[in-house]
Amino acid sequence: MITKSLVKKVLKLIAVIAVIIFIYIYFSAFLPVLLALLTALMFEPFVRWLKLKMKVRKRVLPVTVTFTLFIAISSLLIYITLTRVMETIYNFTLQIPTYAFQVQRFINDVIIRFNELIEDIPIAHVVIRELENQSNSVVETALDVTSYLLAILGTWIQSVPNLIFVSLIYLMTLFLFSLDLPRLKRLFYNLFNPDTSEKLRFVNQRLGKVFLGYWKAQFILSIGVFVITYVSLLFISPGAALIMSVIIWIVDIIPLYVGPALVLIPWGLLAMMLGNVGAGIQLILLALIITVLRRIIEPKVLGDSIGLAALPTVLSMYFGFVFFGVMGLILGPFVYIAMLSAKESGLFDLGLSKKDEEIV
Repeated sequence: MITKSLVKKVLKLIAVIAVIIFIYIYFSAFLPVLLALLTALMFEPFVRWLKLKMKVRKRVLPVTVTFTLFIAISSLLIYITLTRVMETIYNFTLQIPTYAFQVQRFINDVIIRFNELIEDIPIAHVVIRELENQSNSVVETALDVTSYLLAILGTWIQSVPNLIFVSLIYLMTLFLFSLDLPRLKRLFYNLFNPDTSEKLRFVNQRLGKVFLGYWKAQFILSIGVFVITYVSLLFISPGAALIMSVIIWIVDIIPLYVGPALVLIPWGLLAMMLGNVGAGIQLILLALIITVLRRIIEPKVLGDSIGLAALPTVLSMYFGFVFFGVMGLILGPFVYIAMLSAKESGLFDLGLSKKDEEIV
């Protein structure tokens, strides 16, 4: 018959699957806590190093120093980014009259050339009337789009208090996780028998190495993107080459998947609208080339850094994207490595013996 030990193992497996499904359904609610836990695990080697150098028994001082440095560096980066963005928006606002005059002159030239083209057509007045009607509809559409964008902006402004609250929860949870991380690990491992606990430690160590390898790969790829972007912008837009390369590098190292295209394509479209068609096309082509090259090289570099072949890396990123969206591109390889490590450690082995397999 089925033994109690087998039933317990099956129930534990069902409970783990249920917890994973629950977290997946309410992922947005758990996101700040999960990010705080992930950040605490990232900072743990630095905390241990500080504790060793400071020769203290308790973790309060090393954790406080690490947390303070994290807050200071994050605040500095946010301040620099926001001031640069606001300065760019302010300078762009000052140039709006000039841009509007250039656009208006371009439109007038197009209208004059068009009138010259159709002046010999018998029904030219009908065509002109229809174009006027279409232009009116375009204006109405532009007003609707503007209203929609203003509504989005209002919604974003209303969400700022919620963002501040979630950020505070993240920071407080991060500090508490960092403070009690060894105890939390012990409590987690004590939930299992010694054999299973040892297997989980193996999986955890493997994931730690994979995590470091992942960010190592991202850093190497982003440095390559920075060099290509900077050299290219020296020919396309020398005055903004350095600052825009730094901005593109920051956007690229953040796992947004779109990477440099998020900056280069809007920049290229704006340049084309202002009459600099050549520079606009070059910027868009640069965005496409960098994106394609990065997507081709990324599986190989990422696979070498985390210890996977290129094909499993591509497949894990693809299925991660299918099930989890953009975040799945990051989570996919980690989930695959976790499953592979669990299989290697024998974690999926239910430990069935002949007695366990006896069924009446």
